[in-house]
Amino acid sequence: MINERSLFERLEQTKSTAYSTDIDLRSMIKSVTFNLQQMLNVREGSVSSLPDYGMPDFNDLVYEFPDAIYQLQVAIRRFLLKYEPRISDVLVRYIPDSTQPLQLKYYVEVSLKHAPMESGAFQFETVITGSGQAFVKAA
Repeated sequence: MINERSLFERLEQTKSTAYSTDIDLRSMIKSVTFNLQQMLNVREGSVSSLPDYGMPDFNDLVYEFPDAIYQLQVAIRRFLLKYEPRISDVLVRYIPDSTQPLQLKYYVEVSLKHAPMESGAFQFETVITGSGQAFVKAA
């Protein structure tokens, strides 16, 4: 059974709802986006049972510029594909922004599993600040 909400969202639910095989695409996109926001703010190595869970520490990559831009791009794609089971494809592209030199902006397009092809893809931008915090917003 496919559910558009994450396990924790279903566990936190207080009211009983009817089960259905229909997917509420809007709810799924909202849930996936929220989960991606949470995921991108976890530092690699901070989950002892999953040492590769999380994003590399931005402060460690500062000394590797401009290669760090590509390293983060690859890390975002790998991380999202591995740990968000509701998505199947991830395209990550760096967006240069000379007005914000201490931030890295990426355009991310993901495809949802089990969604109609024409409506199963959505895009967002993620901005990684100088402190390593990630923000996700609809593109």
